Amino acid sequence: MNRKKTIRGYLLLIPALILMGVFMFYPLVTTIFNSFFNKRTIMVEPLKFVYFTQYKNSLTDSVFLSTIKWTMGFTFISVAIELVLALVFALLMKKEFKGQTFVRIIILLPWAIPAVVAGLVWTNLFDYNGLINTVLLGLKLIKEPIFFFGNQTTAKMAIIIADVWKSVPYMSLLILAGLMGIPKDCYEASSIDGAGKIKQFFYITLPLLIPTISVSLMFRLIGATRSYGLVVAMTGGGPGNTTETMAMYAVDNFFKFGKVSYGSALSIFQLLLSLAISAFFVSGLKKKVEV
Repeated sequence: MNRKKTIRGYLLLIPALILMGVFMFYPLVTTIFNSFFNKRTIMVEPLKFVYFTQYKNSLTDSVFLSTIKWTMGFTFISVAIELVLALVFALLMKKEFKGQTFVRIIILLPWAIPAVVAGLVWTNLFDYNGLINTVLLGLKLIKEPIFFFGNQTTAKMAIIIADVWKSVPYMSLLILAGLMGIPKDCYEASSIDGAGKIKQFFYITLPLLIPTISVSLMFRLIGATRSYGLVVAMTGGGPGNTTETMAMYAVDNFFKFGKVSYGSALSIFQLLLSLAISAFFVSGLKKKVEV
């Protein structure tokens, strides 16, 4: 009987495994395979095995190196701000008050909006004649409208603000789940011992949230390093290539410039970065569990 159940369980897994093979493993294997050749959309020379040439070329590509620098800077600044705000929102959402469900829905709404749509919304807000310039002029904080997307500093600032707005709800939801899992007995016992809200936060809430925060950080760091839709919709990588992310550069080389093998090599770098982030956090969580 147990054997029949086991076989039935494996049979039910077959459709999912087929989908994973078609949409995940096959593209991955193909990408790795292509990265070792000189394949282009329009071949001007015979297809040949070039070993690690595509990877070597990427390490001397000034544009790719600048995309790495910007992607890393954007990732760490955005995620740091998101973590602080997500913790605040999660603590607020945990409190019981009238209209709690409505407030939670409003807070989580930006997360449900597709990245490209969110990018278009913020593009209009940061437009030369947009709402943000109108408000700043009304408050007399600026004398004339700012062309946010004409300067790399303000363009990067706009992207970070938009990313924070969109991603904070996701991190808030993960941290809220962690907060809900903390036993009330811990707070009751600490209250009896005379601990106030601040001490409870630093000695109970925060330590018990470390695993949840680590997981949410891992997901967001991986997500931020793969940013594509939001940036494409807002700046298209401009001005120049100053806001072009690693993912954008890989896609452009693969599809726009027809450099299939080079774009594949850049994609593998992206994959290795995601794996490195995952390995770092998983090993950290494993050590914490062993302790």
